[in-house]
Amino acid sequence: MIGLCGSEPRNSLGDRPKRLSLVLLENKNHRFLIHWFLQVSYEPRVETKRNRFVSMEGHVDVPSDETSSVAELERHWKQLYMRTKEGRLQIFVSHCADEAPAEEIVLSGVDVDANREERTLTIHGGRDHIRMTLRVQSNVFDKWRHSLLSHAASSQIDAYVKPIPKTFQHLTERVVVLEIGSCSIRGGVLTTEPSLPQSFFPSIAVRTDDGRIVVGEDAYAPEIRHHGEFVRPIQALDPNVERYTIDREVVKECIKKVIKDININPAQYKVLLSIPQNIPIALIGELLTLVLKEIGFQGAAITRQPSLILYAYDVTTGVVVDIGDRLNIVPVIDGYVVESAICSIPYGATQVREALRTTLCSNNKGLYSFQSPIEKLILRYVLEQTSYVPDDYAQEEKTSKEVNISLDRFDPLPGMPTKFSIDNSRFLCTEGLFRPKKWGLDTKGLHQLVHEAVQMSPIDSRRTLYRNIYLAGGASLMPGLAEKLEQELALIVPNSIHTQVHISPWRYNAAYLGAQIVASASTFSDSCVSLENLPTFLSNLQSSCF
Repeated sequence: MIGLCGSEPRNSLGDRPKRLSLVLLENKNHRFLIHWFLQVSYEPRVETKRNRFVSMEGHVDVPSDETSSVAELERHWKQLYMRTKEGRLQIFVSHCADEAPAEEIVLSGVDVDANREERTLTIHGGRDHIRMTLRVQSNVFDKWRHSLLSHAASSQIDAYVKPIPKTFQHLTERVVVLEIGSCSIRGGVLTTEPSLPQSFFPSIAVRTDDGRIVVGEDAYAPEIRHHGEFVRPIQALDPNVERYTIDREVVKECIKKVIKDININPAQYKVLLSIPQNIPIALIGELLTLVLKEIGFQGAAITRQPSLILYAYDVTTGVVVDIGDRLNIVPVIDGYVVESAICSIPYGATQVREALRTTLCSNNKGLYSFQSPIEKLILRYVLEQTSYVPDDYAQEEKTSKEVNISLDRFDPLPGMPTKFSIDNSRFLCTEGLFRPKKWGLDTKGLHQLVHEAVQMSPIDSRRTLYRNIYLAGGASLMPGLAEKLEQELALIVPNSIHTQVHISPWRYNAAYLGAQIVASASTFSDSCVSLENLPTFLSNLQSSCF
């Protein structure tokens, strides 16, 4: 249930809601609200994901010397008292854990190889590149194994690519990184260290009645949006079908805005274009022609966003789960995308917003319809401030409490309703990610789709893929999503397989950060297409479409 809190009694609204919505709201310039969405912060996001530690302690046998063969190990063991705690393996001199440990080993990121016949657990890798063999009693073998795996799955923030503020332009390479997303445009020059976008605005425009094209936040100004039509640079012809069209003029104006924001001459730069996963190959030629012929960049390369996301996590193998307006699940092994296992479906954040909008509209007495562009911004704000994914949906329905949210910080007009009270709708709208029937969709849940993508990958990589699931996209910021995905996956994979979902504090900009890593590689220039060899490239591209 969602309601609006205002000073007027419910039974005296009359025609007041319509006037409030269409007059007060639509004549309001919501730059404050837009700026809130587009703020760029170098502070790491505070996460809610809990490390699922399984604690264990007791006597464990370890080799008494550097012996490594099993035959020799049988004769050279000594007993130590150990405990797993908060991502570490603690070793004690005495036979209990009532004192400070003599040694601590960081378990984050290590691999654990189990040999049930020998009762040995070999720990290797991780941040400190350790290698250690433990021998445990057969009756606690599985307990020690699960405990070590749970601590190995703990996250270390320094394992991810970290953006650096106030960094300098790259000394030798002049490259512009340009990301064209379904919701936002990001752009900036390549810097010596990874950095966040220098140009960041909504991927929306207004084609005015007099033929002008106004892009980004300026498109929301009342004097602009009231005299034109909203359009997008890359538009899905049908939300339920993977068919797209490019509005060349709008894309061109978006690129021009990035160039203006970062103040560069494109003739002196190459450009790396980052595009959504589901853009067909046929449209890539149009984008290359645009940036090389009409904009005038020296050279251009194009890559898809999911493949860039792993670079931001500083890994080469894993399953990318990119949740924006659409959902893309992309397994990658040693830097190569498993094309046959890609899952790309037209639902995600759009359905979450629509589920919240439907409930909100039915309970606010018509004050907002959440259909106009400005009302959609308000809906997005309410969603990002209140929604989450509960561990136990049924239990949450019984115990959830109402929360209040206010729009007062965005300089509302007098008399405009700005306070919302929301209860179970804030997590009801997200449950469809795992139970799509709640959205009226006859499809599989997120956990099932991830499971299928892994199962369609090479068999010898599946165990590694389950341990390396990486979230990205705006909807991945919802609290509780990573925990829920781990929980649901654990119910459908064998007990012997450990699943882990990783969340970088900077995953909202993961594709952009990954693009910077790619653009800084010494081989990047060789992968670029120039205006001179564009015809040959387009010919080869056209042949690959058939």
